[in-house]
Amino acid sequence: MALARRGRPLFAQLKPVCGIGLAGGAISLLAYGLVIWAQADGDLATVAALRETSILIAALIAALLFRERFGRLRLIAGAVVLAGITVLELASP
Repeated sequence: MALARRGRPLFAQLKPVCGIGLAGGAISLLAYGLVIWAQADGDLATVAALRETSILIAALIAALLFRERFGRLRLIAGAVVLAGITVLELASP
């Protein structure tokens, strides 16, 4: 779609950031593989709880590095996620 809309100049625009994009894709693939491996070998509730912490980490990165607002709604959502993680951990034997 992008090639159809932008034509040949697209390649020149992609060249400076191609390495970063490929590295991000490789890291994403590795992270997904690690989650699948952990779910296959570990306790599913624990792995699921740890996976959900990524939402909180992303919100903190957004607030600290990108100066996004960390308002009341995000604070409540984070508390709900933490409560869910706590319930999953306390419920697992």
